[in-house]
Amino acid sequence: MILGAAGLLLLAALMLWYVLLRHPSAGTPIETQSAAAEDVVADAFGVRQVSPASTTPVSIAAPDAAPDTPPSGMKEYRNTNFHFSLFYADDLTVSGHPVAGGALVVLFQDQAAGRGFQIFVTPYAQPKITPERFAMDEPSGVLNDPVNIVIDGAPATEFFSTNEAMGASREIWFVYGGFLYEVTTPQQLDSWLSQFTGTWRFI
Repeated sequence: MILGAAGLLLLAALMLWYVLLRHPSAGTPIETQSAAAEDVVADAFGVRQVSPASTTPVSIAAPDAAPDTPPSGMKEYRNTNFHFSLFYADDLTVSGHPVAGGALVVLFQDQAAGRGFQIFVTPYAQPKITPERFAMDEPSGVLNDPVNIVIDGAPATEFFSTNEAMGASREIWFVYGGFLYEVTTPQQLDSWLSQFTGTWRFI
């Protein structure tokens, strides 16, 4: 779906507003999430034991899956402070925005095509994403169609959600090396996003 340049600028502003609003210095847990929603989150992020059939991961990036140099038409984003890199389309512009609590928001935007995605990363001491953390970072409490995948060897969960700023979203969350990573894009850009998340490497 093409949003247009004006639409992308609004999207970028809303995405940044959305993240800064829902991550104010790591925030305060939202207590309104229902018990049923907490059950789904606990299962999706592996907090509770679930049946093997529902937890079989689909690997979208293995340690040796991404090439050492960017393929044609792509550039590398590398962040040594937060220990990750990925390739992105060379028509995207990249901007980083520090957030209170030692976190960072990175926006990738294509103004001409009206597309974009963001990465939120923050220090995180827990080995897995808890229902409380999910409620803190996703106040809507929406976690639809969760699928367990693997990002460069790290267990991850991708799912559909929603928020006031962006509307329907595709999100990928995972924990690795003392950090929580949350990748978000509008739901209609799901397939477009996968070409970049598939090149993710921890460094």
